[in-house]
Amino acid sequence: MSTRRLIYIAIFTALIIVGGLISVPIPFTQVQISFQTVFVITAGLVLGGRDGALAVLVYIAMGLFGLPVFTAGGGPQYVFMPSFGYLIGFPIGAFVSGVLCKRLKAPRRGKVFLCALVGCIPIYAIGVTYQILILYYYLHNAWAAVIAGVPAIGVLLVKDAVMCGLCAILYPSLMRAVRINKKKSSYSRK
Repeated sequence: MSTRRLIYIAIFTALIIVGGLISVPIPFTQVQISFQTVFVITAGLVLGGRDGALAVLVYIAMGLFGLPVFTAGGGPQYVFMPSFGYLIGFPIGAFVSGVLCKRLKAPRRGKVFLCALVGCIPIYAIGVTYQILILYYYLHNAWAAVIAGVPAIGVLLVKDAVMCGLCAILYPSLMRAVRINKKKSSYSRK
């Protein structure tokens, strides 16, 4: 693995951490609005499926080893948090969005937006399922499972759709910046 790839993976891992630390709780639920998803999807779009998923896996490993990088802390006990399912879906979402975007012959903003939205599907599918299972079976709170599942998901979907649109708008500029860095590093070797 090249140094440049490691640096890009580290940058996106740091962005995912920052995105998780900027969060707002949704009233009457145990879910918080954070900006992690936008950085997870952007990691997949910019770095590609493999490296985007790797950036997310590094983030998850850091949190499970006890570093307080998740929205509510860190440590192995975090697997019992209702929102941990979203973390499980993050590497899959980054991988899916990255693979789809790299297959585009002409990555226009509309197509990049669709790739980003499709990348959100596994995040929500795993996240919502895990959230309901933890709330119902582990915390024995069926009412919380219903309340958390409906309005919280609606708010998160709207926020993430807007953020995916922002990713699509910024995508050409991000890719130009990555290409410029690639050219500079190849010139410095000569």
